[in-house]
Amino acid sequence: MRRWGYRHVITPMVESTDVLELGLGSEQRRKLFKFTDVGGEVVALVGERTVPVARLVAGKLRSTPLPLRLCYAGPVMSSDAGRFHQRRERYQVGAELVGARGTYADAEVIALAARCLEAAGLRRYQVDVGHAEFFQGIMDAVKLPDAVKAGVRAALAARDFVALEQLLERTALRSAEHELLLKFPALRGGTEILEAASGLVRNRRSEWALKELGRVRELLEVYGLGETVRLDLGAIRDFDYYTGIIFEGYGPDLGRPVAQGGRYDGLLARFGRPAAATGFVVQLDLVWEMLSRAARPPSSPRLAAAIAWSDSGFETALRLGSTLRLFGMHAVVDTQARDHEDAVAWSRALHAANLVVCHNPTSVSWTTPGRRTKKLSPDEVATRLASTVGTR
Repeated sequence: MRRWGYRHVITPMVESTDVLELGLGSEQRRKLFKFTDVGGEVVALVGERTVPVARLVAGKLRSTPLPLRLCYAGPVMSSDAGRFHQRRERYQVGAELVGARGTYADAEVIALAARCLEAAGLRRYQVDVGHAEFFQGIMDAVKLPDAVKAGVRAALAARDFVALEQLLERTALRSAEHELLLKFPALRGGTEILEAASGLVRNRRSEWALKELGRVRELLEVYGLGETVRLDLGAIRDFDYYTGIIFEGYGPDLGRPVAQGGRYDGLLARFGRPAAATGFVVQLDLVWEMLSRAARPPSSPRLAAAIAWSDSGFETALRLGSTLRLFGMHAVVDTQARDHEDAVAWSRALHAANLVVCHNPTSVSWTTPGRRTKKLSPDEVATRLASTVGTR
């Protein structure tokens, strides 16, 4: 995210419920963990970080010119066991592009989310892109009570098609409208879906959404993501602040999205600074779950050098360790003197790529697995190890 120009910000884990009520719907507020502080104010543990970022942009960053590119990382909590399954806490990283309208901004955020999944270690993934206004246009066109519309939305968000059909059967919808809502979840695929959907709707809101979605799809082709992106007009998000392009990222063999995001142009106005915005989060816990299931699970970053020392080599070991770290290498300096045999066993336990034993200020033994031990000066060892940075 930083490589793309996004600045890291830190938002609080605890927020006033008054603040969260500005950004969250009643259902999301119900799922928060709430408690009372010593002053009697009701506060809550955040269940997502888009709202705290919006408050930050409208508050402390109010004088900062737009557009703003911000990123963050941290835990979130939810009492919704269905959303977080076995754990109530999840660790998220996310990015928000605030103050930029249009399809170019939408495409940037989706492309960044895809590259973040790759950076996290996923090699096979898919991004489903939809548009919140397509569904809203359909809801405007059908004459249903608000309570029924909310039920339709909830059934679609949960992809509970049995509940959707049962709900629609109890309405007075015309057969064409009834059929459209039942077809709605099946509108998934490539660009051909746009043409198929345009033949089903007759309202400007949905038609405009289809045109915008088609343009974003073209831009993602330019980003090199054409084979990764699938259009999903049946996508309904569980947060009600989304107003435009929405998307979800999926990895192999996991039915839940590991990345989610979209456009929310109305949220900042609730905090007193109207601005267009779009963003996403990556659920790192779910990414790790997928990576752990792979045939070759990821290993921890390998230690570059284990630096041991004899009684007269401690200061040399400290200096050498500092030098290697300045070159960006991971190096551990031992906390006790060892003979060579003991140092080899210690190095193997650490899975170090190199063992360096400092005997005195001028003599160092350097051992790389599979090669003979060399005796060099500390400066020579530092130079040779530093030359491998970026080649591993």
